[in-house]
Amino acid sequence: MSIIIKGLVLQRVDGVCLLGPLDLSLAPGDRLGLVGESGSGKSLVVQALFGVLPPGVVQAGGSVTAFGTRMDVPSPGRDRIRGARLAWVPQDPGQALNPHLTLGEHLALLPGIHRNESREATLARLAPLLDRLRLPPAPAFLNRFPHQISGGQRQRISLAMSLSCEPELLVLDEPTTALDPTVQREFMDLVLELQRERGLGYLWITHDLGVVSAICDRLVVLYGGEVLESGPASRLLSAPRHPYTARLLEAARRRPAAEAGFLPAPQDRPEGCPFQPRCPGVQTTCAAWAPWQGSPEWGVRCERPLQTAQ
Repeated sequence: MSIIIKGLVLQRVDGVCLLGPLDLSLAPGDRLGLVGESGSGKSLVVQALFGVLPPGVVQAGGSVTAFGTRMDVPSPGRDRIRGARLAWVPQDPGQALNPHLTLGEHLALLPGIHRNESREATLARLAPLLDRLRLPPAPAFLNRFPHQISGGQRQRISLAMSLSCEPELLVLDEPTTALDPTVQREFMDLVLELQRERGLGYLWITHDLGVVSAICDRLVVLYGGEVLESGPASRLLSAPRHPYTARLLEAARRRPAAEAGFLPAPQDRPEGCPFQPRCPGVQTTCAAWAPWQGSPEWGVRCERPLQTAQ
C-alpha cells in the first residue's frame, strides 16, 4: 500500500479526542470513499495525511505514511511527495486559489517546484489535459484571475493543478459540493476517465453516499471521529449493517430517516458508540464500544447491527 494510516489519533490541545484511532490504506488504482457528515472528522484525515493539521489540533497517536515516508513528520522527503506523487483537490477552490495569481501561474506552481519546469513548458505539456477539462489553453483564458471564471471552471483548474505533476494518488475533499448536478456529473465522469487511463488511486471524501456509489470500490463510514463500518461499496450500499450507514443511504435516496438530531460536539460525545443519541435501535449496552465484527475488508462496529448482510 502506498498510503498507510495506522492507529491515528487526533486531539485538541485540551485533550478532547477528535478522531481515531483510525486505520486506512490506499494504493495506486484504488477507488476509496470516506463518507460522513460535517464534523465527522473527514477533513482532519486529509490534513493529517498532508501534515497540515489546524491550530489547536495535535496528533496523539499512530502514524501516517505515504510511499514509505512519514507524512506526520516534517522532512525533505515529505516535501518531495506532497503535490508530486500525492495531490489534493480541495473542497473550495475559490478559497484555495490565490486571487493575485493568474490561472497560468497557478498551473505552473507545482511543476516549477517539483520538476524545475518553466511556465511555458508546463502550459504546453498541460494543453491536452486542459482541453479535456474544457478549459481553453489559450493565453486569453490563462491570463485571467480566479474571480474572473465560473465555479465549475475553478474546480477544474484545481483538478488540473493537482494532476500537473502526474501524481499516483489523489485526495478529493468534497470536490463537487458547490457544483450544480450537471457540472457535478461531468466532474465525476472526468475523474473516472483519468483514473482508468492513468491508473490513479484516489480517496474521495464526501457526505453523500449517492456520489460515492458511482465512483468508489470501497467505502469507509466515519461518524464522530470513529469508523463505524467499512467494506466493498456494492455490498455496503445494498446491505448496510450500521444504522448510521442506513441513514446516509436513505438520505441519498431522498428518504430522510425518522430519527432527528445533530452530531454532538467532540466534548459532548457519549461513551461508546457516538451515534447512540440518534440511533433508533439504541440499547444500554451501546454505552460500551462493541467489538469490530467481520474482517478488515468488510466489517461493522455496532452492538446491534442490522441483519441485512448478504
